[in-house]
Amino acid sequence: MNILFHVPELSRVVPCLNNALNYLKAVDTNADKLRIVFNGNAVNSLVDKTESADQWKDLAKKYNNIQLDVCSNSLRGMGIVTESLIRPVSIVPSAILTLVTLQNEGWIYLRP
Repeated sequence: MNILFHVPELSRVVPCLNNALNYLKAVDTNADKLRIVFNGNAVNSLVDKTESADQWKDLAKKYNNIQLDVCSNSLRGMGIVTESLIRPVSIVPSAILTLVTLQNEGWIYLRP
């Protein structure tokens, strides 16, 4: 199963982190793929050396089936340079295009 989490607001970062972690604990973690798409002011949660960024980094290290995607439009709008983001993070040109494409491919959309 492929699960797509959408995080467009900073206030939804912790609930998404908790949802992803709870899901991974409940299933065979190697069988499912999770992509978490950040846009809007939620991109601030991936800036290195912030509490939430450290939590995302730890989660991505623990589970190799998680991909963290961040919208380049939102980064530009928030004035965040890609060098300040945690690794591993994938920069996508447009969050909306990524969300629509993945849903069209059968990914299950969740917005915590």
